[in-house]
Amino acid sequence: MSEIKQTNTVAARLGAAAVGTTAAFALFAAYMVIPPAGFFLSLLAPFPAIYSRFKHGRSTALIITLLTTTLMTAVFGIQAGALYLLQCAIIALLLPEFLVKGFPASRAIAWTTAANLMLIASITLVYSITSGQNIHQQVVNEINASITQAIGIYQKAGVKGDELDLLKQSMTRAAELVVKIYPALATLFLIAMSCCNLALIKRFAVKLGIDQQFGEFREFKNPEFLVWLLIIAGFAMVAGNPIITIPALNVVIIVTALYFLQGLAVIITIINRQVLARILRMMLFLMMLIQPYLAALIAALGIFDLWGDFRTPRKKENL
Repeated sequence: MSEIKQTNTVAARLGAAAVGTTAAFALFAAYMVIPPAGFFLSLLAPFPAIYSRFKHGRSTALIITLLTTTLMTAVFGIQAGALYLLQCAIIALLLPEFLVKGFPASRAIAWTTAANLMLIASITLVYSITSGQNIHQQVVNEINASITQAIGIYQKAGVKGDELDLLKQSMTRAAELVVKIYPALATLFLIAMSCCNLALIKRFAVKLGIDQQFGEFREFKNPEFLVWLLIIAGFAMVAGNPIITIPALNVVIIVTALYFLQGLAVIITIINRQVLARILRMMLFLMMLIQPYLAALIAALGIFDLWGDFRTPRKKENL
């Protein structure tokens, strides 16, 4: 009986590895084939391995990650395989481990993102030293090539004259900004990927047999020291030296995004106390889509929540 049970277990793990690899490959391949829509699907690419980690063990998750990397390399080339490995492998393998060890959701995401960034930085440094190539310049060239390609598409669509010149100027300025802040954009992308997969883990927690309390988003709060990092980086941006100002700009963007999440948690907490909470939440997200500058106000609310503690109900005084 034990041999039959062991055979069934091995068969189940092999089947899970095959299904997980297929799902992970399909999700990440969508990003390679149809970038605009596939971008959102790629956020979920680590989840098949994460699901298998809780269902069949870490060895199955590791097999899925390695097989998906190999398959991406075979179909789309070594750059695609490396991209999957750098973006998804750490999240797929480390995020569930931190959760199993009892880390709170925010700490699990923070440590997973930190480990991911360290891996990317280490591989980038080793590659630069061994190959003698400038990775930053390669990224700049890739961004400029994307802008040139986009301008060519608009030209073929019939955009001409002053309108085309204005479009070229705006896209060139956008490219210059992206060249400065792509480290922050990459960091926020990794945070978003971890958050999306954590949301799915929470969604399937009962099915996966996870009894851990992940907490609610409305309870999210940044550590207090983060505001000092924001202040220091803000002052550093006036230094006038790109070696200082560009890293400071990236820090400001990342920390501001984190305070945006805290401000959003504050607003959702207040909305949930209202009678028409669901309608108000829909209106909030619609306003954020229509008016992007609202994000700055929400981030400011997140910063002032340090002192205002807006989520604590105010007690009415008896007069």
